[in-house]
Amino acid sequence: MDKVPEATDKMKNFFEERTKSHIDKVKKNLQKIAVNSIHREELLKRGENHDASKWSPEEMPLYLWLTEFYRCKNNNIDFSYPEGVEEKVDKASDHHKKNNKHHPEAHESIDDMSEVDIIEMVCDWTAMAQELGEENGSARSWADKNVGTKWKFNDVQEKLIYDTIEALEFWDSVKEK
Repeated sequence: MDKVPEATDKMKNFFEERTKSHIDKVKKNLQKIAVNSIHREELLKRGENHDASKWSPEEMPLYLWLTEFYRCKNNNIDFSYPEGVEEKVDKASDHHKKNNKHHPEAHESIDDMSEVDIIEMVCDWTAMAQELGEENGSARSWADKNVGTKWKFNDVQEKLIYDTIEALEFWDSVKEK
């Protein structure tokens, strides 16, 4: 890999904090679903290993920059990648999606996604909604915008997606009471 400009300590700290927090949210969401799932053990295992590739040499140096981009975007701060970094970030993001089964891009066909892959994907979407304070932490609006447009899931997969969202919404409503 060509040399990537050194990230600042502030960027490194934010990446670490944000990534650990995101993984923890995904893990907690997977635990909620695992309680009543025939896939309990596999879901709990996925929670322990979610997004582990972001710490790899192929991804981390560039995810430092991608995370900084989104930190700035979400806080209305001007940001520009150093020359040549954006293309490398795109490649690292592509590497991540192609090497983590909870991303549709990791599969030759979306129909190859297992139930566990789909549940982890929805738990990941939900973690992002929770992180960004969207829709009371529900992935429903994200799914409504992307299921059937960005990704063409089959009917069984689509039902699993919305059943998982509903289960997570239920758990969050119980927590609030």
